[in-house]
Amino acid sequence: MIDPKYLIYHDLIGIKAYAKSISMSKDKHFSNIGVIIDETRNTLLTKKNNNVKKYIKKDYVFRFRISNDMNDQEDYYLEVQGNKIVGLPVNRLRSLKKRRWLKK
Repeated sequence: MIDPKYLIYHDLIGIKAYAKSISMSKDKHFSNIGVIIDETRNTLLTKKNNNVKKYIKKDYVFRFRISNDMNDQEDYYLEVQGNKIVGLPVNRLRSLKKRRWLKK
């Protein structure tokens, strides 16, 4: 299980995602974009009903569904601004290690 606090530092492949466009700020509803199948520096590739779509990270607000395996409780939904996850997953993990090291 991924700790929701550190989700933006993890690889996002395999996580079910929802998104809403930043440009349409009046729209309050997130649409189901499917499961993330690939991640690049600036985009997320998702698959839903055998359709593959590409989403530019900085243009969307994402809501990730994280399953809670402990005690069969409800799943977590974590909302993240797309600009917070821009960058390669490897580099995001490195920045987490640097932050932990600096706090000691």
